[in-house]
Amino acid sequence: MTRRTFSRTKRRNEGRWLLAGLLMATTALVMIPEAEAQARIDRIIGNVGWTNSIGVETMSGNGAYIGGVLQNVNSGQMRATRWGMDGAALELDASIGASSYLTGLSWDGSVAAGFSNFINSPGAFRWTEAGGVEYIGSLGGNRSVAYDISNDGEVIVGFARRTDGLDKRFVWIKDATTGVVTNPQMYELISATSAFNVEIGGISGNGRYVAGAEDSLPGYVAYRYDISDIESGVVTHLALGHLGGDWAVTRDLSTDGRVIVGYSEQDVAQGGNYRAFRWVEGATGGYNGGAMYDLGTLGGDRSYAFAVSGDGNVAVGQAETAGAEYIAFRWAEETGMLAVADWLRAAGVNVDNTLVNASATNDDGSIVSGILNNDDGEQEIYIARVAPPPAPGPNPNPNPGPQPGTGLMNVSEYQQTLYAGAGGIASAGEFLSWLPMNGAHHRPLMLTPELDGDMCAWATGDFAHHGGTSMGIGLAEVGACTDLAGGAVRIGGAVGTTRSWQDLALGGSSRMAGQYVLGEVDWQPDGTPLLLSVTGMLGGWQANVDRAYSNGADTAISSGQTNAMGGVVRLRADWLEAATLGNTTINPWTSVSVGALHVDGYAESGGPFPARFNAQDLSHVDVRLGLTAITEISTQTKLSTTFEVAHRTGSAPTASGQVDGLFAFSLGGGQQSNTWLRVGAELDHKINESLSLSGSVHFATAGRDPSVAGSIGLKGAF
Repeated sequence: MTRRTFSRTKRRNEGRWLLAGLLMATTALVMIPEAEAQARIDRIIGNVGWTNSIGVETMSGNGAYIGGVLQNVNSGQMRATRWGMDGAALELDASIGASSYLTGLSWDGSVAAGFSNFINSPGAFRWTEAGGVEYIGSLGGNRSVAYDISNDGEVIVGFARRTDGLDKRFVWIKDATTGVVTNPQMYELISATSAFNVEIGGISGNGRYVAGAEDSLPGYVAYRYDISDIESGVVTHLALGHLGGDWAVTRDLSTDGRVIVGYSEQDVAQGGNYRAFRWVEGATGGYNGGAMYDLGTLGGDRSYAFAVSGDGNVAVGQAETAGAEYIAFRWAEETGMLAVADWLRAAGVNVDNTLVNASATNDDGSIVSGILNNDDGEQEIYIARVAPPPAPGPNPNPNPGPQPGTGLMNVSEYQQTLYAGAGGIASAGEFLSWLPMNGAHHRPLMLTPELDGDMCAWATGDFAHHGGTSMGIGLAEVGACTDLAGGAVRIGGAVGTTRSWQDLALGGSSRMAGQYVLGEVDWQPDGTPLLLSVTGMLGGWQANVDRAYSNGADTAISSGQTNAMGGVVRLRADWLEAATLGNTTINPWTSVSVGALHVDGYAESGGPFPARFNAQDLSHVDVRLGLTAITEISTQTKLSTTFEVAHRTGSAPTASGQVDGLFAFSLGGGQQSNTWLRVGAELDHKINESLSLSGSVHFATAGRDPSVAGSIGLKGAF
């Protein structure tokens, strides 16, 4: 089955089909499906022309897809939508004149169930990646709604209208041939009691069991339906019992369907309140000698179970405290009902936020997810984990490797730290690759001060700050050059070291340092005012990242180290002395550069939620158009002022990988394009005919160049 998560507690007359509450598109959404499934984090987004309202209903068993709806800003209609690893929205059904809803996903997300709300035609559909939308019909009438789908995507359950106008539950089986006359793949799920009002709670992942309830007047009785032989006309109905009252509602099934959780009304003499239950096939120690167990409360009167672990041993939900506050609970047979916060505290986690509910859990119940109230009173998604003891190694003196830790994750905050870590490394690598080109070598070697001699050497230091990322970068370089072809050609080479430093949130940090080599060839054709140059650099760096994030009320740090390699090649053309105004010459120029960067993948260590990051490759094209005015202040001193327009397009930094023991993530990426302005001033002073000193400063608007940069260089000739 595909689990619904992060929905509010439903009133007893609400059906399972209701969508989860609308969430803002900027909210980081995380769901943890049952059994072997993994969850993921993504900032899911809408399409152009859509509002920020998103209804989240389900996710695939492997954690790769989220399903739900988006609302069109113009028509107000909802559209069945699937979000993938990149967070982008894929609209599954675009029927004109009707809203559509996605309600279930197969284990791998390649098949979806949902419905369109046509007025007079069946709306239940099955969508596949290969074939798109297939409307699966009805029980003979003009309406149908699909609510859930099996793991393999071949069994769908929901409601459909019969020819007599009554709405009944259905089971649709791909390629079946013995269903109703008008639709041989669809079967009516016959009520156990001939009840008029019925509910459907979902289907087990193996497609064998359906959970639901039937109106028994004055309440509802919960049932499990064995549909394994429905194609032969046989369905087994098993009443789950109750906790003494009139109502019992199912909310989740274990992977094999042998454990079901939900909530049931107590006997009036006991208060008539709703209490979380766990039903266990074949058990006899439950209420009144049955298989349904009252899971208790946290001191108050009410509790609600929303999810069960894949193995059926752990139930999670929401319970009332003695102070009439509703908080998240985790129930296990060995502990009974515990507040999730207390479960964490017992494992050594300092918890200060209110965990409002628990909506999902994993196969063995060691991971719980739901909603918390942050310090500002806003609701955010959390993941709580109590890691089991590490398994012993194969040697006689076991020394197990790094293990996922115990902790409490605020998903929205944690997601930002993932991108700040790996994305920050990519940005730093880009900035360090381009710093020599637009810093120490922002002008060709032939435009540095002319000194006596046909050979030269220089030493340069650059310091810069990038305001958009609050990153500092620096460079130190030494080089040499020589003139050829009677001074028409100048070639030069340099070696240098660069480094970056950046403070991250909550006391984290990112540092990158390495070396590079650079070569340049300048050529001024005889009798022309053109100066042509080609410059290239290749560098390698080591990055060290301490990524800090909240662990409940404390701060944890996971550290990682990786390597990066990058290079840039620039072609530039200068038109020397295109115009002269007094003692000032005007020199227009243009350049085209290409750059590439590779960052190795790496794994973090330390902290409760270390992550593994995939390698990333980035490429960029940089185009500039500039104008340099050179003013001769004296025979020894010149002032150069530069104005340039820069445009860079290429790969955006990304952060993708796996949080150990939890979920895959993919943040950022795609393409980016930036255009910005840069101005600069440089003062060149000849100390003597063999030695000069230069200093420059540049300022840039928001873009990929440093916001402010300064350089100082010493050049000698011999």
